[in-house]
Amino acid sequence: MRRVVWLLASVLASLSFGTSTHAQEPTTAGFWREVREPGWGRSRELMRHGQRLLLLASESPDPYVRAAQLEGAIERFRRAHELVPTDPEALHLLAHATTRWSLPQPNGTLQSRDEEAIALWERLRALAPEYAPDEIGFELGILFTKARAFDRAVVEYESALASVLDPGFAATTHANLAEVHMMAGRLERSVVEYARAIELAERDASGRSVQALALALFGAAVALDRLGEHRASLEHASRARSVMGGSMDVLRADGVFFEPASEIHWYEALGHLAHAEQAPPSERAEHWLDARRSWRRYLALAPSDDPWRELAERHLREVEQKLAGE
Repeated sequence: MRRVVWLLASVLASLSFGTSTHAQEPTTAGFWREVREPGWGRSRELMRHGQRLLLLASESPDPYVRAAQLEGAIERFRRAHELVPTDPEALHLLAHATTRWSLPQPNGTLQSRDEEAIALWERLRALAPEYAPDEIGFELGILFTKARAFDRAVVEYESALASVLDPGFAATTHANLAEVHMMAGRLERSVVEYARAIELAERDASGRSVQALALALFGAAVALDRLGEHRASLEHASRARSVMGGSMDVLRADGVFFEPASEIHWYEALGHLAHAEQAPPSERAEHWLDARRSWRRYLALAPSDDPWRELAERHLREVEQKLAGE
């Protein structure tokens, strides 16, 4: 299972589209930089073109248009990097765009460039060890999680946390680390990391961490449920809904994804059960029906070797018993 917030807006801001440090240098400085590194000026131009495409891609609702825009950005960043291979900025942009490229396939899956992206982020780290270490660790944590290399993902997330300063980013990183521990079966450690994510999100007074707080609460609900702490689980799920005004839409927001696909139905089932507990008696049955539907979907989609199948089956029986008693 995986839940990840891509933090695209934060990354886009950090890349300073159209106003990079190099672009702000005086003309004379740019001239001498070109003398020292022939091709530097052209690389800046290619990067600006690529940045515009990357920004357009971040706003495009059509996955095929987005893939084409990212393809154009990737090609420009690649050429810019080839012109000045010692400059980390073009390589950073290339890794960023490659990570975000995906293309829907006829069978419903997404084609990605994850292996290529891992190589680019690791190349960037080798080229400039002090350059954006928190972002590099975070991105590699996501990519290794997708590859189900959980131990490597843990190392990368912990590396990111050693450098991150922004509490919202730290909250999301702790939550992602908690997800990896849960995927690896380390439920107690997962709960600890979720607690840290919740604490940091609550301390972020900017308001930017509301989504991170809700997701951390939902994730903690799942981990606690699987630990056998069902009461505490429903309390966390109820609070997660409350944070988002009673909605669970955050679970299906852009940038939030689950693997295997069955996982989202466990989250939503707990949310429905929590809602039932808060609802008037006359309205509880509809929420139990929603929970039953979610448990059934989970069981239909879960892998055959899913370690939580027996617990999901028990939850389904419990909901059916509640409905039968109505």
